[in-house]
Amino acid sequence: MVICFDAGNTDLVAGLFCDDAITDIIRIPYKRGLSAAEYYELIKKYMQDSCIDTASVEGCLLCCVAKGTADELSAAIERLFGSKPVIFKNDRTCRLDILTEDPYEVGTDIIAGCMAAKAQFPMPCIVIDMGTATTMTAMDRNANVLGVSILTGVFTSMKALKEKTGLPFEENIEAQPKAIGTNTQKSIDSGLILGSAYALDGLIQSFEEEIGHGECTIVATGGVSQFIVPHCRSNIIVDNNLLLEGLYCYYKNSIIR
Repeated sequence: MVICFDAGNTDLVAGLFCDDAITDIIRIPYKRGLSAAEYYELIKKYMQDSCIDTASVEGCLLCCVAKGTADELSAAIERLFGSKPVIFKNDRTCRLDILTEDPYEVGTDIIAGCMAAKAQFPMPCIVIDMGTATTMTAMDRNANVLGVSILTGVFTSMKALKEKTGLPFEENIEAQPKAIGTNTQKSIDSGLILGSAYALDGLIQSFEEEIGHGECTIVATGGVSQFIVPHCRSNIIVDNNLLLEGLYCYYKNSIIR
């Protein structure tokens, strides 16, 4: 069994793989700034709660986009599972050609999604990741990464709206049947959900024109995608495990190179 850790800004997500298939996903709420010992106890507790036998884990991988936590998390994972984790990096192990002006500034989370898309979906492809930010990445028919568009994430927009305007509204948004809201809550729901969906549709159209290979496969991941994608006019595949699957691709590449 192989376990892949994706350390974001709010959750540490662990994906367990057996025989090349994902068998379990564990979400561990955590914060930056903890010691290796504290991360060790936190991860250990969630592994025990999920009845995961750490002795059965043959390999580990860590992808960390949260600044200031990688070394401590790596030490905690090594202590718990008995071996150093493979660290996901933007390097040749990804086996992707990144044709941006500076390939090394492309985030590892974006690269992981593209690796999984290359392995699973027809090219050309547009990969959408909806989290703290919404990223849209273009891949041509040869699976080359052409570039990225970055939008403010839905819940990031909601937080900013609440902090900057003081408008009274609930933070659990719901899709509205009409774009024209008739009260504050419905107006905000419309703007956040339908506005995000229509923004994606517009960018998808522009991406397909600029990629120049006709219609693209479009795949979306991230917790917010399930709320936004149903309101898009584009044909979008939702794959909530896309990033973890990309991390596992990297792990396999790292052990057979």
